[in-house]
Amino acid sequence: MQWRVLASTASNSHDWGDEVVLFNYQSGATHLLDRAAGQILDQLTTSPGDAKSVATKMADLWHVEIDDDLVRYVRDVLISLHALVLIERV
Repeated sequence: MQWRVLASTASNSHDWGDEVVLFNYQSGATHLLDRAAGQILDQLTTSPGDAKSVATKMADLWHVEIDDDLVRYVRDVLISLHALVLIERV
């Protein structure tokens, strides 16, 4: 399953060190994300992808090995971002 950032989300974020704050024009809500979720969202802004492809890019960024736990973590974050109406399935 491929994911991409909604157009209303793409340019409305501010990095605060360990957290990312963003305003969602579609829902009218402001969200506070942890750094990892913000980086995953940034990656999807660059290019849509599935959990495995995003996990591979995050492994490179975070200097960790890709494994099933990382893919599951990324999948969970993607589901959470979707629930917040920040990303959509492609």
